[in-house]
Amino acid sequence: MLRPTRRVAAWILDKDWANTLNNIGYQSWAWNFCVLLLLSSAAHHNLPRNNPPTGGSSSSSGAPTTAPPTTTSSSSSAGSGGWTGSWRLVLDSLVLVTSTTAASVTTSGGSSGWVGVGALASIMPDAHLAKVVFAAGILVFWMAFWIIHLIGIIYGYRKLHRRGTQAVDGGEPGVLGVSILKPLVGSPMDPNLMTNLETFFTLNYPKYELLFCVQEEGDPSIMLVKQLMKKHPHVDASCFTGGLEVGVNPKINNMQPGYLAAKHELILISDSGLMMKEDTLTDMVDHMTADVGIVHQMPFTCDRKGWPAILEKVFFGTSHARMYLFLGLLDALGFGVNCCTGMSCLMRKKVLDEAGGISAFGIYLAEDYFFAKYIQDQGWGIRISSQPAWQNAGISRVKSFLSRLTRWCKLRVAMVPHTIVLEPFSECMILGLVASWAATVLFHADYLTFFLFHTLTWSLADWIMLNIVQNGPPPFSKFEFVISWCFREVSAIFIFLHAIWNPVITWRTGSYKLRWWGVAEPVNTRVTVM
Repeated sequence: MLRPTRRVAAWILDKDWANTLNNIGYQSWAWNFCVLLLLSSAAHHNLPRNNPPTGGSSSSSGAPTTAPPTTTSSSSSAGSGGWTGSWRLVLDSLVLVTSTTAASVTTSGGSSGWVGVGALASIMPDAHLAKVVFAAGILVFWMAFWIIHLIGIIYGYRKLHRRGTQAVDGGEPGVLGVSILKPLVGSPMDPNLMTNLETFFTLNYPKYELLFCVQEEGDPSIMLVKQLMKKHPHVDASCFTGGLEVGVNPKINNMQPGYLAAKHELILISDSGLMMKEDTLTDMVDHMTADVGIVHQMPFTCDRKGWPAILEKVFFGTSHARMYLFLGLLDALGFGVNCCTGMSCLMRKKVLDEAGGISAFGIYLAEDYFFAKYIQDQGWGIRISSQPAWQNAGISRVKSFLSRLTRWCKLRVAMVPHTIVLEPFSECMILGLVASWAATVLFHADYLTFFLFHTLTWSLADWIMLNIVQNGPPPFSKFEFVISWCFREVSAIFIFLHAIWNPVITWRTGSYKLRWWGVAEPVNTRVTVM
């Protein structure tokens, strides 16, 4: 009987969990939310109601006086339902504040003042109509996201983990050669780095080369690379150290010598924390058809131990996978949507050379987005590989994971500014709150019941999506999924607020500030992200 309680207590008392809650500033945001809640409640009880006066007389100053307004049926039903009524009171008060603020008119004496209750009552039907229209728009937006859920699940089921139909023959003259750029940073040393790098030496592909790029001369990863090159002498591999400074992006600077030495027609940029299966490169090249300029892998994670690893798998297998697959399908259908990530990205070198090589993108931190944008602008298509990118970092912490998500959020806001409005409402919790209010306005639904139904159904859809991306059941229990899923969904709100509040990005050893549309500028002050 006590086992679930003990498991919950173990989660809460976990050191990594506790440190995360203390470090990311949740307390200040919670305090601001409580203040807003109190102000909204106060506004609800002090603003005039939408009722005609029941009687009144003129005071000696000529100001109209009225009897206390009676409570309308809608507000009485909202106020008599415990938690449900409280939430409706708060949301209704916000709408009432907006409509009342707009009701300032000029009196007959020429002075500006607030309208009386009788005049306010005459404009309230218009405010109510606007409220209904706004609520209907919210529910349409809410239903659109359920369509995205459905499309993501169906497309993921049909797309992921499918074997390619084309066979790669080493003797075939038309086989496309691939130059694989591997930017490495071995400090701190990843305990899985040796294992991950060796999977690139054992690829079942006849024509490729490995170009390892290391920024520092004394980086410990150089020793690992030399050991693997000695172990697999039949693989064409080279190691470049020092980099070339061509912009503010440290990854571009690191890869520039390897790019200049690349001799094949396809370039694969692959992060150091990735591992590959023997047929992964074959699968990616199979998708590089005549009209395609980029083939990228959807980020996912290998099975690892520990709650931070579970949290990463839940994120990449649910909310991230849903939008990634949906946008990838739109691009495949010709809508020109860019959802490419540079974690594992195969590109045509001749197209990049026309832009001036990868050095032309050194002014951006999100070089992967601008790679895809440029290639797409030249008329080439973008496709998702059927195999996900298997992240297999040996060091996994909650704080570093949240910092990574915050950096990505800052990049999205700078590159695509309209995400400031859309992104918060694409998350389960925020969308569920506003959709529940809309349902109470249009259908007189119970607020709390609707919100719980929305959250439960959303989590079930995410569980299905995770099983599809995993290609089977995940290596953890449903209890661990629920805990990780709830933490991820709640933390998404604070990650977004933190990204808006502090736009400076700390990446590797530098700090950068982004101008609109993604151009990066280095800053002298180092700011620690979460």
